This record gives sequence, structure tokens and C-alpha cells, in this order.
Amino acid sequence: MDAVAGQLIAGRYRLAKLMGSGGFGRVWAAEDTVLSVQVAVKELRLGHVPPGERRELLVRAAREARHAARLRDHPNIVTVYDVLEVDSAAWIVMRLVEGYSLAEQLRTGRLLNETRAREVALALLEALRFVHEADITHRDVKPANIMITHRGEVLLTDFGTAVDRVDTRLTRPDHVIGTPGYTAPERFLGAEPSGASDLYSLGVTLYEAVEGRLPFPPDEPLAALRTSPPPPRHADRLAPLITRLLDGDPARRPTPTAALALLGQSPSTPPTTPERIKEGEGDGKIRGKDRVTISLDSLEIAAQVVKKQAWRGAGLGTVAGILAGRSSIGPAVFEFPNATRNHVTAGVTAFLIVLMFYVLYGMFRGQSAESDVIIANHEGLTITRSDLGQTFTIPWSAVDRIALGVLSPSGELVKKGVRVWFRDSGEPTRDWLMKHRIPKQWLDKSFIVYRGDHEPHIPAERLHEALHTFAGARYHDVTNPSGPR
Repeated sequence: MDAVAGQLIAGRYRLAKLMGSGGFGRVWAAEDTVLSVQVAVKELRLGHVPPGERRELLVRAAREARHAARLRDHPNIVTVYDVLEVDSAAWIVMRLVEGYSLAEQLRTGRLLNETRAREVALALLEALRFVHEADITHRDVKPANIMITHRGEVLLTDFGTAVDRVDTRLTRPDHVIGTPGYTAPERFLGAEPSGASDLYSLGVTLYEAVEGRLPFPPDEPLAALRTSPPPPRHADRLAPLITRLLDGDPARRPTPTAALALLGQSPSTPPTTPERIKEGEGDGKIRGKDRVTISLDSLEIAAQVVKKQAWRGAGLGTVAGILAGRSSIGPAVFEFPNATRNHVTAGVTAFLIVLMFYVLYGMFRGQSAESDVIIANHEGLTITRSDLGQTFTIPWSAVDRIALGVLSPSGELVKKGVRVWFRDSGEPTRDWLMKHRIPKQWLDKSFIVYRGDHEPHIPAERLHEALHTFAGARYHDVTNPSGPR
């Protein structure tokens, strides 16, 4: 029998919501009733599988949990907590990732710009360096196995096909584990899986992330041995690394350490985990951090969308209530002795119907909405507008001054958003401004690079500490005249 929401697994994990499904398994959001925390539970359904294949799937599940458990301390690898077998199914309990896969993002047409692609590359190279140093080969690096949280974290997941030196072979010698288009060409010539083959798969993934297509046709697995891929047009400074990773000769591909060096990152430096700024945090909370990522969690997204739709529903509901109250609907539907009461009841009913419609619509939209993401570091400010599917970076070297909002004569913050005054040499072109929908304020010559006129949006106040830390003297805090100017 298939699992259902509300079912308790192993007397501990209560299934809450189905998050996705595949050929043999499904992933559930669940609650660990012992620790009172949310987890993800991966279910491998075995009831309809022949006994021989069932044993193989159970071995793979145990292997996945064992490998992931050995790697659980790395911030760019999804943590696995437990593995068990219940009711003819194997269950893997892991961290619940609130976000989406890179594959899901690419399917919407939202490619990575150079800055974000570099961040993804750094995170995955650090993860693969850790994996390979543990003598494990992932064997299936691809966008579907890369998760991006709403906080901007990049996580490598799905170690179901990973192997290490002591693992027993589960497949025929002539059977290649991997995904067509992402698997290294030497694997189809009989070579054993290796760190170099993982790096090739990473190269394909990065190429697709910036170009929107694979470097070689999936049905031509040996194409990389015969020819070079078309040069990536949108990778900019990341292009040399991608080209090296896609080399048909595994001996010429860089190791994770060498690849990190190509990106100017010291492999001895522990990877930095984005830290989120929460409401109420004051100065000094992110001192010493290399960067900070600011976004909204799912509850905050839902609250913003529902609030906006509720105000809209209240306005339209008032109009509908007045029209219904003045019409003959009340006397025709209701039979109160008092005629006025019939009209009032019709008006109130119409108001509530419209209001509830917009509240429910807001709840529905809130579930599917994604958070904007703003990343601040010592180089600049990267802004991702989820509603537009756009990402752009503003380097500090181009900024003369940056501010949050505008104050009224009474000292109230009346216009929320991030405004930038560019240096004369750094002012963007008109085409760039139009592409990213950035308006110019002609009165003070500033540009509003981020504004809260869409839902969901990040409140300007949440950016204060990040700008204070990374923009330095360029930051003009209009809410605090004694602060940086």
C-alpha cells in the first residue's frame, strides 16, 4: 500500500506533504515527532519490484545513507540522518531543503549570470573536493541533483549512485551509471568512475546553467573525444574553467583544488555559508563574514502575498457590497421582516465573498511564489528579482553613494527601496536600465535598483546591516542621520 499524508513511519516520522516523485521513489516533507523538527523522507517503493532488484535497491539505499552520513558535516552537501526499511519500502531521512533544484530553475528559462554561476561553481567544487578526499565518486552530478535554498545555499544531493573503493559492484561491467549528456565520455569506453568524471559532469552542468543548453548532444556520448564544445558565450571569466572541465581527456581536467585556484579561491579556506539577516538584528551581527544572503522564508512570502490580496479584496469587496446592498438581490434572496436588513445582509455577504476569494487566491499564490535574493559581499551587491527572473550585480567600484528609502519631513520612511548614485564613470547604459527596469529619480539623480512594489519583496530595513558592513562609507542610512553617510 502506498504511503499517505499523516502516516507515521517507524513510529517517529509523520508524513506531511508529498514533494516529488520519480521512477522508484517519492520524497515527503515530514515531522520528526521525537525531536519536533521538519525533515525530508525519501521513500523507495519496493512492493512491485522483483526480489533480485529489490535487494539491489535496498543496498543502494543503505549505500546512499552511508556515503551521505560520512559527508554530513560539509555545508554544501545535504545531510542524511537515518535509513530504515518499513512496509516493503526503504526510507532515507534527510534535511528538509526549502528551495528548488537547479534543474527546476533552468526549466523556467532563468539562467545563471557570471557572478551567480561562479558562486555555484565554488560551492560544488568545495563539495566535490570533500567527496573525493573521502574516496567517494558521486557519478551523477547534474542540475537535478543540485539544490538551491531560499537563502541562496548550494547543496549537492542524491548519493544513491555514488561509490567508494570498498563498494561491491551492483551493475554489469558494460552498464554505465549516469545521465546521458552529463556522463564523462571515458565511462562509455569502460573506464572506472573517478573524480575526473565527476568534474566533467560539473562542467556540463555549469555550461548548461549559463548557456541554457548542453555542450554535446545526449545521444552522442563520445562527442567530447572528437571535438570541442561550442565556446560558452555567456560565461565570461568562468569560460576557461568550463572549457577545462569539458576536456575529453580526463588527465587534462583540473582537480577540484586546481579548479578552485582557477577561480581565485584558496582550497584551504573553508567554504562560506550564507547567513541570513533576520528582523530585529542590529549592527555587528555579520562582521567578519565574507558575504550575506538575504531572502524570505515560505511563511514570510505567504504573509506578504495574502496581505496584499486581502487589501485588494477588501477594496473590491466594498464596491461589490455597496452595489449588492443597493440592488434587489437582498429582498429576493433573504426574507427578513425588515427590508433594510435584507439589503445590509446582501451587501455584507457580497463583501465577505469577494474578500475570501482574494484571501484564498493569495494563499494559493503564496505557495508557488519564490523569494527575491540579495547577496552582499566586499565586491558588490547582487540582486535577483524572482518575479522578473533577472539577476544583476552592482560593483561597489561603480557606486558613489547608496541609501535605503526617503524620509518625509516628519522623519518617517515613506518610500522603501535601495537607491544608488553611480560614479560618472560607472553609470549604467540606458539599455541596461531598461532591461532590469531600474528607474531614475530625476530630482536627486539616483537610481532605484530595488523597490518594494511587487510581491513578495524583501523589506528595505532588512538590508541595513548588510549595506552598513559591505558598502562602508558609501552607505547613507536615511533612517539614522548620525550613521554612515
